[in-house]
Amino acid sequence: MPWPPKTLVLRQPCTNQIGDVTVVGYAGKHADPWGKEFGQSNTIWLLQVADLRIVHLGDNGPLRDETIRELGRVDVLMIPIDSQFHILKADQIAAIRSKLSPPILIPMHYRQADLETSPGKPELLGGIEEWAKGEVNVRYLASHQHTLSFPELPKKPEVVIFKHSPLVTAPLKTKVPEQ
Repeated sequence: MPWPPKTLVLRQPCTNQIGDVTVVGYAGKHADPWGKEFGQSNTIWLLQVADLRIVHLGDNGPLRDETIRELGRVDVLMIPIDSQFHILKADQIAAIRSKLSPPILIPMHYRQADLETSPGKPELLGGIEEWAKGEVNVRYLASHQHTLSFPELPKKPEVVIFKHSPLVTAPLKTKVPEQ
C-alpha cells in the first residue's frame, strides 16, 4: 500500500485546511469523451500555501467562465497537455492560459516513454516534446522536485517540465504463456 491507512483522500469539491495549506475543490467536468464510467465529473483543486496559489486541473475539459472567476489569481497552473491534445485541444489550452495568466505552467498527463510497457500505449496520448517546441520560456528540470515561492515567481510566464518521480516505474511486463 503506497499510502498510510489514515491518509486523507479528497475527491469531491470541498474546502479543507491541512496544516498551513488550504485545499479548495471546485466542481468541473471531465474532458469529453472520457470519464463516462464515473459521470464525467472532475474536481479542480486550488492549493493555497504561503501566498502561492497552485491550481491542478485534473482531466478537466475547457473551463467555464464561472470557474475562472472562482479560481481567481493562479500562480502555478497544472494542466493536461500532450502533443496529441488528448484532453484539451490547442485552442482550449490557449484560452485557459489567457484567462488565468499563470506565471508558471506545468504540463501533466502526457506520455513518458520510459514508463511504457509497449510503444504507442496508452493510445491517443502524446508526449510533451512536440508541444513544448512551440512554446517560449520552457524549462526542463533535471529533477522531479522544485521549490516555488510567491516572491520568486518569474516576471515572464514560463513552462516548467519536471522529470517524473523515481518512485513511479513502468508496470511489469506480463509474460504470455507459451502454447
